[in-house]
Amino acid sequence: MKLKPILFSVLILTALLISAFGSPAVAPIGLLQDTPVATQPAVTIVPPTVIVVTTPGVIPVTGGDTPTGLWTLVLFGLLALLGIAFLVALFSPRAPREDIDRIPPPDV
Repeated sequence: MKLKPILFSVLILTALLISAFGSPAVAPIGLLQDTPVATQPAVTIVPPTVIVVTTPGVIPVTGGDTPTGLWTLVLFGLLALLGIAFLVALFSPRAPREDIDRIPPPDV
């Protein structure tokens, strides 16, 4: 295998890895906790509440309240086609190089 495609592949994979696992923003340096010390114990009475949460039957990909839209399906379809094309290109048989004899030597 030639060196140029290998270096290009390593560059692309490194860029993907850095973009996926990039460092978060630096937190501002300062006092992390400034909690006043209580002089007497505080008691808070919380009345009981009922919380009803209704969720749709599917998990929305885009974060909205509606089920998956047409453009999301198109996006995932194109990603699936890209994956299939990658696998076909990866496992397809290759033609022999030009410097290899394709015709076997004659039987003597």
